[in-house]
Amino acid sequence: MKKTILAALLPAMLVAGTAQAASVYQGEDGSNVDVFGRLGFNVHNRTSGDNTDGDMRGSFDNRLGFGGSQTINDQMSVIGWAEYQIGAAEGSNNNKAKDSFTARYVWAGVDMGNMGKVTGGRVASGLIMATDIADVFASSDVNLASQASVINTNATQVFRQDDTIQYQNSFAGFDMSAAYIVGNERLKNGYNLALRYTLDMGNAGKLAPVVGYQRNTAEDNVKDDANNTLDKNDFWVVGTRYYFNDLMLGAVYSEDKVSYIGNVDESKDKGYELTAVYDFQNDWVVRGGYRDYKKTSGSTTDSKMKDWTAEVQYKLTDRSSIFTSYVKRDGEDTAQAKDAKYDLNQDYYNVGLRYEF
Repeated sequence: MKKTILAALLPAMLVAGTAQAASVYQGEDGSNVDVFGRLGFNVHNRTSGDNTDGDMRGSFDNRLGFGGSQTINDQMSVIGWAEYQIGAAEGSNNNKAKDSFTARYVWAGVDMGNMGKVTGGRVASGLIMATDIADVFASSDVNLASQASVINTNATQVFRQDDTIQYQNSFAGFDMSAAYIVGNERLKNGYNLALRYTLDMGNAGKLAPVVGYQRNTAEDNVKDDANNTLDKNDFWVVGTRYYFNDLMLGAVYSEDKVSYIGNVDESKDKGYELTAVYDFQNDWVVRGGYRDYKKTSGSTTDSKMKDWTAEVQYKLTDRSSIFTSYVKRDGEDTAQAKDAKYDLNQDYYNVGLRYEF
């Protein structure tokens, strides 16, 4: 089995944001400082808020991260990581300057060796073990738990949330994570749990099933945009990856529900995604996927999305590549078409270059 596929089997939830980092300092006691960077440019015709006509547009995908560890003793160390999404324009040229330097992960904690890790801040949630099953394309959006920010407004994704205290460990083929979300002005509190087991089947490959759950509870009398009083948000997910030589297959099913106080229909997302990644000739990777999502309020279908995605990537170096993808989309937004973030019935392409260091 190739290193590229084996790398995907590593417990990424324990090192998310640092797996590709380069060590720039190594102390005699084992302490280290790491740096990570990603610079990318994409050309696409995806309809969005600033591209209502679906014309060709350019976009940047630039990140900078740094962190490391300091040794306490032969079993424990202090660890931390900060990673930011960076806009390409200077503030004077960018009317969205407030969004030009945005935290993805900012956390600190203690690595206790075999006893696990405790981290706090804007951590990489253990739920990333499930969302990563679907998040395999160089340029695509993660749709799982799309309602996570209704109550917890700083949850850009369900696996990136502020004010989280998390414990993680790996043992006997299991990767586990448990977290408590302290809360903020809209969120009273929350918690999530995730568990993955990697089964080595010898010549038949490896199977890695995952389950995860999160609940966020709203503060009293918090309203949504429609002036309904929020109660809680529940998300659960089950999925698996299968690895065989240079092939990786994935399947994931999830439900994401926001409930309200009073006689108001709950808002529920449910759907599934299938993915395939094949790495061949060391330099080429092909990916394919299908996803089917539906959003309902009571018995009414608000929106639905069905995507077929195909992508080809060529590795210029071990860390940098060019890629192109095409998404065939068949969906509709029956309730809020004017407010939809994307056109749910538009096919689109993407061509990009990514450089990492």
